[in-house]
Amino acid sequence: MSGEAEKAGMEREIIHAHQVPPELLKLREEQKQFAFHRDFCDFHLEQGNIAYEDDYMLIIDKPAGMLVHPTTQEAGTTLYDYVQEYYAEKGITSDIHPVLRLDRNTSGLVIFAKEPIIQFWLSQQEVHKEYLAICQDNFSGNQGVVEAPIARKLDSIIERCVDFERGKYAKTAYEVLSRKNGRALVRLKLFTGRTHQIRVHMAYIGCPLVQDNLYGEPGPQARHALHAYKLAFKHPVGDYNLEITRALPDDLAKLL
Repeated sequence: MSGEAEKAGMEREIIHAHQVPPELLKLREEQKQFAFHRDFCDFHLEQGNIAYEDDYMLIIDKPAGMLVHPTTQEAGTTLYDYVQEYYAEKGITSDIHPVLRLDRNTSGLVIFAKEPIIQFWLSQQEVHKEYLAICQDNFSGNQGVVEAPIARKLDSIIERCVDFERGKYAKTAYEVLSRKNGRALVRLKLFTGRTHQIRVHMAYIGCPLVQDNLYGEPGPQARHALHAYKLAFKHPVGDYNLEITRALPDDLAKLL
């Protein structure tokens, strides 16, 4: 490469770096602040974390700290990458189409369709989703419903809040299953799918998730105590219903 060509290339790189939108820079900074990272170098899909598999779909119990899908900033250790690796090991030639996604810091069940039509059929039906959470026990009763609209907080890219003027309708039902040492094990059902819905709604009623450094106690902490433990839906090809469950992970059970 000539000196002029090399200089032009460097200038393009410098210009490109300066053109990163400020919103993206803010998002990356917030992701560093609030994300819970783990080392997944030795992770691989196996019977223990595959909750269900057939010719049409794969349902995985995702560990906390792992992204579902690769991004420009992170690739190689996302759930999508490990599904690719699993397909290669098993000689599976199907596609990989995420149907349900979870936040990095949330553990639990994620569906991957093996064909585009299966992804479409699943997206056209209601998938019943339930979660287990460990919350600060300030509940006034054992069950209830939170109906409060959720919007993005004005000074943040990631954080959401209850906002009755700008927010979109959101509804969450909860049931306290047990109480111990000022904490409560709670089962939650989503009627809508807003970003951070459970975390926002529990914080709104004064019962934030344990170890939630965004909506609960601030500071660098372990992952928030939320686990997607149950999926129920009609099989997209077979004429029968599926109900898949996964128990509360050990790292959360120890918090009770």
